[in-house]
Amino acid sequence: MKPQNIGPPAAAISVIVPSYNCGRFIAEAIDSILGQTLQVEQIIIVDDGSKDDTREVVARYTDPRIQYIHQANAGVAAARNTGLNAARCEYVTFLDADDRWRPTFVEKMHAFLAEDPTVACVFSNFVRFQHATGEVLRDQFHYYPELRRPQLLRDAPNAHGRIPKETAFSALVACGEIPAYTQVMMFRRSLIESARFDQSLVLGEDTNFALQTFMLGAVIFTDEVLAEVRRHDTNATRDYAEMAVHKLNGLKALGPQVTRPLDVAPYRDRLVKAHVDAALHQTTTGRIRAGLRTYRDTFGIPGSPLRKLKGSVRMALALPKALLRR
Repeated sequence: MKPQNIGPPAAAISVIVPSYNCGRFIAEAIDSILGQTLQVEQIIIVDDGSKDDTREVVARYTDPRIQYIHQANAGVAAARNTGLNAARCEYVTFLDADDRWRPTFVEKMHAFLAEDPTVACVFSNFVRFQHATGEVLRDQFHYYPELRRPQLLRDAPNAHGRIPKETAFSALVACGEIPAYTQVMMFRRSLIESARFDQSLVLGEDTNFALQTFMLGAVIFTDEVLAEVRRHDTNATRDYAEMAVHKLNGLKALGPQVTRPLDVAPYRDRLVKAHVDAALHQTTTGRIRAGLRTYRDTFGIPGSPLRKLKGSVRMALALPKALLRR
């Protein structure tokens, strides 16, 4: 059996690990939590109806901080909500069962939150790696040039940025790709208590949840790589092209919560972009009628004339090619 961890007092942090048939990976995830330079108080493993040896792998650990919860399979959103409901600490973070943190992730995320009580969410950079070969791919922030805008950066170790509560949502929803990877985020539970993962979403639930939290407080990020995200044959997001439709669904579901005047225009602009991206994906994969319906819906969204014009050009270029392939 895995020995009980003995070390300094733990910080008031709950880690939630949703798992579905990740028995072959979950020990690495747990070991990366136990190997942190700052220990956590609670580790919640939510087994979402796994049919493999997940239960047996977790049972090898004797650390009393590990809490194992088994539930009937209901999806990752439900598993994360189960973890949120069981969390008892002021700070909450998530680690997918097939990923792993580098040793200082918890310490650095906790420090950012502890320094400013108005911060609801902090997140870090990460790298992906190929499970089959071990090849390490490009860091994620390479795809977020917006995070290096001078107005978001401040002079600090590892060049991290801070976005005030008033503009956190509008700044991050406008990124080319919305930073919404829960396995590199830590949250202040007292500020995000009202936020939950939308269980009606098959995918895109992480984007929806992150954007909820961006409306509830300031956000700090660091470009230091503090986690490693595994790519393998059973990733839920392995069909990256289809993610355009799931991201659209996640954004649409967020609509009733976007009520602050400062957030409405950037949200609508992003919603138009998401419609166009999904419409293009549907069109170029042979679902032309569905793509045209999705594209038509952009005209029911107020504002964003330039975004709609760009979308029209993209659709006009894609449609003839799609028709020729039929």
